[in-house]
Amino acid sequence: MRRNSCFRRARRLYSYLDGEIRAIRRIRIRLHLRRCLNCERAYRFEKRLRGFIRERARVDAPPEVVERIRRLIRERHH
Repeated sequence: MRRNSCFRRARRLYSYLDGEIRAIRRIRIRLHLRRCLNCERAYRFEKRLRGFIRERARVDAPPEVVERIRRLIRERHH
């Protein structure tokens, strides 16, 4: 694959992972990933990284923060 083509698709990789691109562009990127080992590796890495972060980055808000938010919501609805 031409280096220029990879750089253009790399910029779109995040939109592709987020599902924020049109179907035709999604197909083009998918085809590119099948032909370009470097981009395919980058895609797999980013996808695994996002999954890792999603699974492990869950943080429960402290109870006092949750209660404050609830209080603010109640106050705005009255």
